[in-house]
Amino acid sequence: MPENRSPIIVSKFGGSSVGDAECIRNVTQIVDSTRAEGRLIVVVSALGGMTDDLVNAIDGAITRSRQPSEDVAALVDRYEKVAAVLLSGDAQAELYTFVNHFWAELGELLDGIYLLRECTPRTRDAVISIGELVTAPLVTAVLAEAGIAAAPVDARQLIRTDADFGEANVDMEVTYQVVKDYFTSVADDVVAVVTGFVATTADGVTATLGRSGSDYTATLLGGALQATRVDIWTDVDGVLSADPRIVKDAFTIDALSYAEAGELAYFGAKVLHPRTMRPLLAHSIPLHIKNSFNPGAAGTVITPEGKPSGGRVKAITSVRGVAVVMIEGTGMAGVPGVSARAFSALAGDGINVLMISQASSEQSICIVVMAARAEAAVHSLIGAFDVELTRQDISRIYSIRDCAILSAVGDRMRHKPGLAGRM
Repeated sequence: MPENRSPIIVSKFGGSSVGDAECIRNVTQIVDSTRAEGRLIVVVSALGGMTDDLVNAIDGAITRSRQPSEDVAALVDRYEKVAAVLLSGDAQAELYTFVNHFWAELGELLDGIYLLRECTPRTRDAVISIGELVTAPLVTAVLAEAGIAAAPVDARQLIRTDADFGEANVDMEVTYQVVKDYFTSVADDVVAVVTGFVATTADGVTATLGRSGSDYTATLLGGALQATRVDIWTDVDGVLSADPRIVKDAFTIDALSYAEAGELAYFGAKVLHPRTMRPLLAHSIPLHIKNSFNPGAAGTVITPEGKPSGGRVKAITSVRGVAVVMIEGTGMAGVPGVSARAFSALAGDGINVLMISQASSEQSICIVVMAARAEAAVHSLIGAFDVELTRQDISRIYSIRDCAILSAVGDRMRHKPGLAGRM
């Protein structure tokens, strides 16, 4: 960006932050106060619960349990009730004119699913993207009513991905160039309200970025534009030291390093996704996790270095619903490539490995996978080691279900004598 332009701040508001009319009013106040700090780009998720409603509409169309038109009418009704609370009559009419083609497209997609009784990943992405595509214009209209210059931006113009529908992979080089070119022409005093979660393939087909996709949209924009910071506004005061549903006195962590946040995200901290921080790394862009319902709270700041804890544990996270797949046998000791063959077999069947551990005696390997994939993992590994099983080099391959991963996260814990013993 030209050096004489104002610094850029990217603020993302999740579904809970735009859940209803009152929530969107809160967003308007936050935007109004933040834009004084520099050029502001806002990224929004779908209205709270709307993505779930769209998924339910897909299910209803597949099973033919109701007419697609019923689901579309219910979604439109909820949307227009929110708009009616926030906007004048003229502003409502202008908004509805702008978004009506999205509702029409939704109806056509659901009708197709209803007729075929199936929904491909490509079609599913097209359906569930509607939530973000109609929410960005609504938030834009509300900002305009409050006297804030704003413009809706369809992220499908900006973010290019492959055709791995459901969790598409971003072409970073193309996306960054498109983003830079687009925002060169956006005035400093205009708040760009960007649809989170959605993107397009090189062929112009709608794709989605998967879990926490709107967060990823925000950090992609922040990375491409070398933003001063990226704010993720959610419904908690920041990253917590543990799951408050389990640990009643869990507290907000004021600062984390990229590495600590990445570990927490990988091992179950739902407020973050591991890939969210990737676009920020090259330029050391801070990521702030804030509460839109309590904007005065300090939140959590994530930076390259974080805040040293002296080797203490900062947080405890867990991943439930996993299984341990065991490969056991005395014939594995000293044999190179066993783990590589296991990884290769599982990867070939699309099974993600969460963790792996090998006994020092090399007579057993533990592989952690999601419980729903445990049976498939065992079957895959039995096929890969058929010869070794026949020769009894490997005695058995089996799974242990009803497991969980418990993770203690903190910087430099390996340098703290006695910590592992205490755990």
